[in-house]
Amino acid sequence: MRRTFFTALLLGLLAAVIPAVPASAAGPPCDKDFPARLSCWTDALGDGTVVTTVTLNKPLDFDGSQRDRKTAVGRNLKNLQVQIPSGVHTGQGGAVLLVLAGHRLVDPDARIDRLSTKTLNDLGPCNDVCKALRQSSLTGRQLIDKQVGVADLGTHTFTVGERESTDYRRLLLVALTAVLLLLLLVLLLAVRRSRATAAAGAGALSADIDPEGPEEATTRLRPVPPAPAPSSYGRRVGPRTGPSRTAVVRTALRPQGYVELDHALYRAVWAEPDRTPPVPGAYVEVTDAHEPDSDVLYAFPPAARHHARGSS
Repeated sequence: MRRTFFTALLLGLLAAVIPAVPASAAGPPCDKDFPARLSCWTDALGDGTVVTTVTLNKPLDFDGSQRDRKTAVGRNLKNLQVQIPSGVHTGQGGAVLLVLAGHRLVDPDARIDRLSTKTLNDLGPCNDVCKALRQSSLTGRQLIDKQVGVADLGTHTFTVGERESTDYRRLLLVALTAVLLLLLLVLLLAVRRSRATAAAGAGALSADIDPEGPEEATTRLRPVPPAPAPSSYGRRVGPRTGPSRTAVVRTALRPQGYVELDHALYRAVWAEPDRTPPVPGAYVEVTDAHEPDSDVLYAFPPAARHHARGSS
């Protein structure tokens, strides 16, 4: 039951964590044209919780069919982060990507290309970055100084890969998934070990070694017999003290019964717990109890003379 509970809990956590990790945007289909690249980079943006980062290391063309380009630029890209390093110029596609992105980081020495008339027609309504790139190409420093929502990449400590980076959230989720899987494995091993220990201790076994020699030695396992239960024939009262009298057993002494003494019945306890008590009609030797206020007699085995009398 405990293993089932922990397994269900961990699988539930994994189901909640794994879908939040964005898929990789690698592979030949992503290199077809600008709409294909943008689709690959932004596949994880639908739920609005993961930021996908694209770093431009070379110019990007704004290619593909006009219909596909217009469809691509109409997507909600507020969680897309674009970074342009030093010495890189964007090309038309890179400039469009910077216009569309919700997070823009450029190096002061980068160069952002002017948007052509064809590109402006496909973009539709122009935002502040788009308006800044209508007249001429700009350096990263010039675009930052215009205060149109572009930040200095040099003051931003987050580093990324060439096309799609895995941000700190993704790394955290991947690490959490690994920890949960490891914890699940440890729990399963612990449950298996505890069950094996319980099964081994359920029946105690002892080993007997064959005495024929070390080369012929075999081990036989047999159950250890239970310890014998203590005798309940009577009550141990110590050695008999004081004078004894002969009485006849009238009821079984197990451990107490009645004996006849001087034509009267007295309660007696069998004082030899290691020996079988006598049957009714047999002779016993009785003494007074050690306790002064006790009316129960102690019954002991009969003297030899009574054995002889019983035989005759």
